[in-house]
Amino acid sequence: MSEDLSDKALTLIVVITLAVAFSSTMVFYSTFKGDKMTAAATTEQAVARLNITSRASINFTISSIDWGSGYVNETKYYCQLNSEGLNDPGNCTNFTTVGEGLRLENDGNRNVQLNISTNNTAAQFLGGTGPIYEWKFGFNESDSCGSLGLGSTCVTNASALDYQSYTTVPTTSVEVCPCFRSDNTNDLLNLELQIRVPSDSFTGLRESTITAVATAR
Repeated sequence: MSEDLSDKALTLIVVITLAVAFSSTMVFYSTFKGDKMTAAATTEQAVARLNITSRASINFTISSIDWGSGYVNETKYYCQLNSEGLNDPGNCTNFTTVGEGLRLENDGNRNVQLNISTNNTAAQFLGGTGPIYEWKFGFNESDSCGSLGLGSTCVTNASALDYQSYTTVPTTSVEVCPCFRSDNTNDLLNLELQIRVPSDSFTGLRESTITAVATAR
């Protein structure tokens, strides 16, 4: 009897084990098949990031005017020179003719308000009787200076550029352009200088410093 029972028990255990294994296989197959049938979609996102900083910047691309060495002819009262080619040989001797003034560029990425000043007057710069020290501004590229519009935009306005004819230079800062543009094709201004050197002027090396200040719009 014990052997029969043992054989039957062993047979029962084998059958149960096979049944469990078969059941597990069916569950796995059903799950896998279900995933294939649903074909679920997924979405992923990535990010590209940078921080572009605001930069208000101006630069004198031509930063000096040099008339060299010379003197006023002895029978004359003065010698007049400017950066547009004026060099009167009847009054001036040996001074270099200058045909190009200073050039100022807005090389930043913001429109700016442009203010300029000098560090000395005609009397301080040249001395003597009736000295003259003047400047004027012009467009090197059209529409480089405009009026200030909404949202700090520059509105085309040629008359917005001040001092477009020779005027005595100031020693205090003055606004030259309310909206100096940063566009690559509209960001250059010319600054011309004109001086009258009296016959009784100071002698030796004379210099004047021009300071430009840009304020972001």
